[in-house]
Amino acid sequence: MKERILIIQLRRVGDVIFTLPVIGTLRKHLPDARIDFLVEPPGDQMVRLHPGLNETLVYDKDRPLEWLMKIRRNRYDWVLDFHSNGRTLLLTLASGAPLRAGLDGPFTRRIVYTHRVRTTDSKYLPEQKLDVLRALGIPCEGWDWGLKIPEAEAVWAENLLDKSGVKAGDILVGLAPATRRPIRAWMEDRWAFVAEKLAAGSKKILLLWGPGEKDLAERVRGSIKNAPEGRVILPEETTLLQLAALIKNCSAVLAVDNGPKNMAVALGVPTLTLSGPTNPMSFDPHGDPRHLVVRPEGGDRMENIDAPRVYEGALKILAA
Repeated sequence: MKERILIIQLRRVGDVIFTLPVIGTLRKHLPDARIDFLVEPPGDQMVRLHPGLNETLVYDKDRPLEWLMKIRRNRYDWVLDFHSNGRTLLLTLASGAPLRAGLDGPFTRRIVYTHRVRTTDSKYLPEQKLDVLRALGIPCEGWDWGLKIPEAEAVWAENLLDKSGVKAGDILVGLAPATRRPIRAWMEDRWAFVAEKLAAGSKKILLLWGPGEKDLAERVRGSIKNAPEGRVILPEETTLLQLAALIKNCSAVLAVDNGPKNMAVALGVPTLTLSGPTNPMSFDPHGDPRHLVVRPEGGDRMENIDAPRVYEGALKILAA
């Protein structure tokens, strides 16, 4: 029997990326299964890159009844719900799948899931998600992200960087300062300090930003006063895939906990994460010298992360 499997992770680009290892692991051990992924825009751009999927289903939240019926008609054998909110619990239950699995939690999950899996937030989030597969008897050793950049976006990024004066052998450092949660934000003048120090040391700086983040990127660029000419690049608005292609060209990415940081990790680019109130055990790879975390000194407020420490951390990952 060929299993029909639905993976659900509707939104938040970082969480969608954290779910990608589930696809490849399922495909490796169930090569004949049909594997679909239910996701909202813009996360579907990341999911479509994975060769292990049969179909990417782009959920329309304005048509909930239509989607309940569609999921029911697809007659899945397994539904793996990694989003676990009211909407996805209803979709999971409505699927009629004999096996409905997700991470353990509130009582509603106990009603919906046939398999509730306990894990720990001391694990990296992809490992927490893979614990669901382990509970179903699927080995998860040697997993990978399965994230590839399409040729069109790769060529686009190369052309943009070439026009911006980035040459072969240049050290290009991406800065991703944006976050949707103000409590995770770091001060703009400190980003500027780090950028100026790196630029003075012959590095080139690429400011990474997405929808709704242009004002912040421009303010950070405006705060960078003393960088040599041509060392700081502020691209125009990009698609998610174009942003990923730019990140792939970076020697390292400095970021708060956000989507670009998680893209960088999945693409094999070294990262330095400024982590205040979030749990670095959940959001950052463990024991990999290419991925470092800078935490506040004395509490968890981002203002307690000083710029010289971030600069020194950047030099460390660039040398790793």
